Amino acid sequence: MIGKELRMARLFNRKSGRMVLVTMDHGICINPMKEIEDPVEVVRQIVEGGADAILLTPGIAMRVYKEIAGRIALMLRIDGTATSIGPDLTNDELIFTVEGALRMGADAVATFGVIGVPREAQLSHKIGMVHDVCEMWGMPMLTEMIPAELLEHQFKSRAERKWPSDPEIVKYSARVAAELGADIVKGYYTGDPQSFKEVIAYCPAPYVVLGGPSSEDPDVFLNFIKEAMDCGARGVSVGRNVWAFRDPTALTRAICRIVHDGASVEEAMEELK
Repeated sequence: MIGKELRMARLFNRKSGRMVLVTMDHGICINPMKEIEDPVEVVRQIVEGGADAILLTPGIAMRVYKEIAGRIALMLRIDGTATSIGPDLTNDELIFTVEGALRMGADAVATFGVIGVPREAQLSHKIGMVHDVCEMWGMPMLTEMIPAELLEHQFKSRAERKWPSDPEIVKYSARVAAELGADIVKGYYTGDPQSFKEVIAYCPAPYVVLGGPSSEDPDVFLNFIKEAMDCGARGVSVGRNVWAFRDPTALTRAICRIVHDGASVEEAMEELK
């Protein structure tokens, strides 16, 4: 479908075929974070850093669209009813529609799922139904599918970096997302290159690796990105590690150096000086 192909081309860098996606949808699901208090300024910094796409909720997109227009691809989060203070982090349903995302000019929509929880059938059904509508309109869908063991970890504003204990679950999660129709799969890095290569090989859709909870050390953060790219990931989906950093623009540039230019971590770190 032409519409989907055109939108996918706006999401992925033409030169590298990869995507640097910065996520800023945390305000709907995680307790208040001072770093995103001024969304206009955060978006401005991300755009200046050269990110390919930004993930926002509909309400925030309506407030920052002038910073986005003509400069960066827009991905909209269309689910997200579960909050970090709610009784069930898997109680996640739609908050917006694919048609609404089209009216807002979005280039893609994002959905969320978990495997290994009592609600996994409902979450998978939600994703599958969104896929059906996306196919009707030529809208790409990114699906973030995570293992149950990391669910609570994912909803913490600050936490020690943690990789899944079983790489096979990461592989399985990625495949489930692709089976449900995801055009882009967002998931964890396994913690080591060999097992992560197996995840990439088993996932037929482009796989972008999520940044996870905040890492205080940019060197550690960039090394993980470099490893994931060298293993065949098609991009990164990063949030807290970028806009909670002292200079979000510089760190975004550093990430782009690795993802798009194949730079070493040492070369990318030059952007932070």
